[in-house]
Amino acid sequence: MEMMMEKLSRLLMENQGRYQKGVLLPEIPPIKSVKIVSDQPSLNLKSKKKVVASVDIILKNGFNEIINAFDYFFENPDDPEGVHQVRVRIRKYRAVLAFFMPIFEAEKYRIQQETLRNLGLLFGDVRQLDVLLEEITVIEGDSVLPICEFTEIKHYLVGKRETAFKNLMDNLQTNQFALDLLDILVWKLNQPWLEGSPDLNISIKTYTKNHIDIWLKKIKKSMRNLDVKQQHEVHKVRIKSKKLRYVIDQLSAILDKKTRKSMDQFEKIQDDLGYFHDVFANKQMLDQFISASENCQLYYQAGIIIGWQMMTGNQKIRKYLK
Repeated sequence: MEMMMEKLSRLLMENQGRYQKGVLLPEIPPIKSVKIVSDQPSLNLKSKKKVVASVDIILKNGFNEIINAFDYFFENPDDPEGVHQVRVRIRKYRAVLAFFMPIFEAEKYRIQQETLRNLGLLFGDVRQLDVLLEEITVIEGDSVLPICEFTEIKHYLVGKRETAFKNLMDNLQTNQFALDLLDILVWKLNQPWLEGSPDLNISIKTYTKNHIDIWLKKIKKSMRNLDVKQQHEVHKVRIKSKKLRYVIDQLSAILDKKTRKSMDQFEKIQDDLGYFHDVFANKQMLDQFISASENCQLYYQAGIIIGWQMMTGNQKIRKYLK
């Protein structure tokens, strides 16, 4: 804790004057220049610890993970995993915030969620192109047919990825990403709890049990009523189950085996629904790209990719059809 506070103090002192004058000043150095490493390699959560103290630990750890992933991204710009990990760490942080929403002051909580959502969206275009390029490699490796090697479409998508990556880096050069993270950290340090919330006085174990049960019931209800032909419904259930998985990972130290095991069923469901959603997303992206081109090979190769993914997606989702 002392190590983190020392580094935080240094960050705040370096930026204090300019930060107070206006958070949009581009001269503020990027947060990458401050390496914040978690001084808590594993979450020291105890079942009887109060919710506030436990959430403080979880949020500190989650913030460090975002910073470290962001550092890795800058140090390894050619590694697609860097983009992926920044998005994942942001999503995990959002999931934790959502799980503990009842103990936060509502409006300020909403602002943090919206800020984090927008930070994640910055990396979205690059990540979607990475996913599609990875899928093309899988298709090439798994195909038993003498199909083409997708030379045209891969070259085209790599070009789109380079453009998207340049836009991402241009956006990050403004340092707004760093300033938004600083706002989130200051919010967390300013004790953002909802005064009078009865949940503040219970143990983390009691809170977790109560709210995991609520989330599980909602997911199960959504699954019973799921129409897999509706993309937005698939996406909503997928996101709900993914958030719960992220929360379970963070709270595993205080969960019993039965609760952890109950999540196993959702892992496969989430993976299948995730792939099925990607089929829709990739089709929309490819349709948009090739509609602006007169290259017949792009149409042909994009058609093979879409057809392959739709076939695989239908196989994965068939078992959930009513």
